[in-house]
Amino acid sequence: MLGVILARHGVRVLLIDSASHPRFAIGESTTPHFSLMLEFMAERFAVPELMSLASMSRIRQNITSSCGVKRAAGFTYHHEGKEQDPREIHQIGISEHLRASEKHLFRQDIDTYLLYAAIRNGAVVRQQTQITELTIDEQGVRLEAEGGDKFNARYLVDASGYRSLLADKFKLRETPTRLKTRSRAIFTHMIDVKPYDECLRPLEDYKMSDSWFETTLSHLFDGGWIWIIPFNNVPGATNPLCSVGLNLDLRRFPESDLSPEQEFWQFVSRFPTIARQLENAKPVRNWVGTRRLQYSSKASLGYRFCLMAHAAGFADAQFAGGLTITVDIINALVNPLLKALADDDFALERFENVERLQQELLDNHDQACNCFYVSLSDFDLWNAWLRVFVAGAVSVEGSVFQVLDKYRRTGDSSLLVEFDGPEHRYKLLDNSGYKTFLGAVISEIEAVEEGRIAPAEAASRILTLLDKADLTLSGIGKFEQSFLWLIKNPSIRDLSVNLNTYRYWQRQTAAQPRL
Repeated sequence: MLGVILARHGVRVLLIDSASHPRFAIGESTTPHFSLMLEFMAERFAVPELMSLASMSRIRQNITSSCGVKRAAGFTYHHEGKEQDPREIHQIGISEHLRASEKHLFRQDIDTYLLYAAIRNGAVVRQQTQITELTIDEQGVRLEAEGGDKFNARYLVDASGYRSLLADKFKLRETPTRLKTRSRAIFTHMIDVKPYDECLRPLEDYKMSDSWFETTLSHLFDGGWIWIIPFNNVPGATNPLCSVGLNLDLRRFPESDLSPEQEFWQFVSRFPTIARQLENAKPVRNWVGTRRLQYSSKASLGYRFCLMAHAAGFADAQFAGGLTITVDIINALVNPLLKALADDDFALERFENVERLQQELLDNHDQACNCFYVSLSDFDLWNAWLRVFVAGAVSVEGSVFQVLDKYRRTGDSSLLVEFDGPEHRYKLLDNSGYKTFLGAVISEIEAVEEGRIAPAEAASRILTLLDKADLTLSGIGKFEQSFLWLIKNPSIRDLSVNLNTYRYWQRQTAAQPRL
């Protein structure tokens, strides 16, 4: 994605990959923030290829029919040995103006599309090229590959992931990591995964605004969760696969001697409703089992280089943090890098804002994921934490949407530069007020983690904090205002921003609620 943008702006770009496309990758469920940032960057940097990724209809028209639709984020809470309780479910629906944007990305097709887009815009690509040596100094960047090929550059962006050559070269990894979350994962792609709607008895008790088959579905239980991401849930789908994975809190479930496949099915067998959904499922790829997923770097930028997104650090797959951090960092990096290339000046202070943003985004996501895993110990605590998290998420999405909408109405491109720093994350919320509120909530969850209070007590306190919180929002639509009202009502499980919930809000309150 970064290569497409830079090449389109006349930069000589070399993309080096140790493997080749198409290939398997996870990071498949998008969020409104991710999709809005694709539109944002498409406008800001004049890159139509990114606009083609921003909605399901554009993907189907311009790229592939192998991706699935995402109408909502679905959550079902399970107890070992028991059928799933229809009172312990949630759907987080998508805002009306974003409803067509969310999707399940079949990454091998999407990533290949972006690779070819970079080539069309002038980038040079070398696949199956393993870099063995690198040098960075005042003269530039020098790389050497297996077989003796050598490459020279003025700047190096490492987007390789955990096994970052740059992180190893400059000893940038934090050991131990500062991140609080402690999780591991098991995953594959499957066929013949039943739509969850077919497994519910009676289905009427589980009715929400959207079919469960059209959601990114997370099956939650004390100590972990299972994701179900179908690519065949839209008419005309040509991809029969479904992404399936198990994430486990290492504090509850340390590494096992079982194979990834054996351990996965052992957990599935504990939960009757999940077992029913997967009873006919067959893997089509080798199982992947990881050790602890979390890692971080004491610095992600240096003289003439940047460790971008997953090369710098990673917390967990929950809340799709990997995708959202990636687009935020690309957006923040492009302009400083273009200016540095134009001036031939790569002083580190030019990129301080990118460093600050990247570290804060990783820490925020880690904080959210750690609270997520702790909250899974009790449904009421999970219910409370979910509402706090979503209140912050919708404010960030509203911030991006407002600026993008104003730019399209006015043509004022200066509006698009204000999202380069971390301060935009809670732009619509009173920053100090929200952070104080969030800090109080996190303290309650950490008290549960440390065994100082019971989950039920923490849940009650958090809901009281949420009810009293003055989450000052200005300039967002009535649909979002009604959504935030729903968030403050803990008995409501269908948190979908649509005409039905808006009308429900209107019936329940004659005046605008205090938020």
